[in-house]
Amino acid sequence: MILVFSPRTGPTYTPLGLACLAALAQNQDDPLEVFDANLDLWQQICEQDQALGAMREFFQGPLDRFLNPVVYAAYSSLLPEARKKIDQLEQQARAYLQGSGLDSGLQALLQRQSARILGERGQSTVAFSAMYLDQLPFILAQAKYLLEEAHAGCRILIGGAAMSALSVPELLRAAPFVDAVVVGEGEVAFQALLDKQPLAGIPGCWYREQGVIRCAGEGSVPQNLAALRRPDFSLLAGAGYFNPVPVLPVYGCRGCKWRRCRFCTHNHSFGLYRERPPLLVVREMQALQERWGCRHFYFVDQYVDPLYLSALSDAILELKLGCRFQIMARTVAGYTPALLHKAAQAGCCWISWGVESGSQKLLSLMNKGTSPEIALRVLSDASAEGISNLVMMIFGAPGSDAACLEQTLAFLDRAWTNIDGMTASAFVLFDQTEFGSHPERYGLDVLGKNHILSVQGHPIHDLKLRFRREGEPGRSESPLAALEIEKLERFKAWLPELPFHGTLCCEHYLLYADALQTNHRPRTKQRPA
Repeated sequence: MILVFSPRTGPTYTPLGLACLAALAQNQDDPLEVFDANLDLWQQICEQDQALGAMREFFQGPLDRFLNPVVYAAYSSLLPEARKKIDQLEQQARAYLQGSGLDSGLQALLQRQSARILGERGQSTVAFSAMYLDQLPFILAQAKYLLEEAHAGCRILIGGAAMSALSVPELLRAAPFVDAVVVGEGEVAFQALLDKQPLAGIPGCWYREQGVIRCAGEGSVPQNLAALRRPDFSLLAGAGYFNPVPVLPVYGCRGCKWRRCRFCTHNHSFGLYRERPPLLVVREMQALQERWGCRHFYFVDQYVDPLYLSALSDAILELKLGCRFQIMARTVAGYTPALLHKAAQAGCCWISWGVESGSQKLLSLMNKGTSPEIALRVLSDASAEGISNLVMMIFGAPGSDAACLEQTLAFLDRAWTNIDGMTASAFVLFDQTEFGSHPERYGLDVLGKNHILSVQGHPIHDLKLRFRREGEPGRSESPLAALEIEKLERFKAWLPELPFHGTLCCEHYLLYADALQTNHRPRTKQRPA
């Protein structure tokens, strides 16, 4: 059996999902293979272009040179060219799935990666891990090629978080070359697969039986995370990711402890909230440091609450682990100055805050459980400790109006000197969330489902819903989010430019945040002339 992580995502990410599943196969008679096809594609692109090869060499080169913003900017300016090449391959994959034939570029990629997947002896099962829906065109194109061109005769499965974000029956109806799709957390289902259980006996498995799509029932969620094996990065670490030093993902919790935001769809990927003992997590980080020399970790947890951050920091300080890490959090009062100081001492150098809005009206409608004033205090206290703050904002949310936008812009103006990075996302209405389940309560009119891909004319939709707001003219999708983001960009022109690292990918942001915290100097607010 082989686990495959397909394009497309960046070349810096080491797939945690593959490492978690690989750990289950450590004592199997038949060795499990792991193939990061996404990284393989990036490597190929860089090998075929001298300038992109130099870019890769820089990203993997000495850390001190990597941390020079001028040099970094020069090399990273080549990334759009690499992504353009991947864009072209994705369009070819979409055309191939629609029956338009194989373009030479895509054919060369699929042929080469099929040879790697099948090896000399072939594979009985090929399992694709889909973290993002952006991977789906490449996954399906590879699956189709394996069966129709390579005549591999293998069983093909797809799992991963992205499978909880689309219509699985649609996917199976559209893609007859896919045998099964597993929804939900993967450990229990993958163990059943390793034990050679039939598809009908695999929790969370959708499969095809004599032309009929069936479901084996809901996925089984591991309740005791401490009983799970440590993720096994042995087949991934050191594989040539585009980072100057090792940067690895780690998790302390699954699910969200808050779990009440009316817009959030992440709860479909995981079960209820569960924690791993913080000391267990830190010992895992210690083992990764000893084996791979990894000092930098980012937590993939949806929300590291104050109590868990405190216990995690205590464990790091107790073991004297020299590490640097990042978390995601909500701006609540529990992140006190004392806690943020302890976290910084333990190595926390970056927090991604789900701020969402500077309007209390919108925060209440979202059921976020936060307030703008507390958010301002928390951001200021974190910045005082040298912790880099990235704020995640949502525009065009239900209930938003001109006054709400002005309140958000005023909030950003007050918080700006304590912000290093910001994401400005357009509100997305997801099915099965509170907003999506009861749109009429929030002044929303659903227009239909969101089409992401077609295979031989058969559409596949995700959980996004196209919508308009009550009172908006016509039947087109609501333009409010785009209009608000446009006003935000005009407003930002009057604010000081955010630090260089605020726009970098996760792994690179973490490395810069580490360096900046080490040389922490308070920032001053200087408006453009």
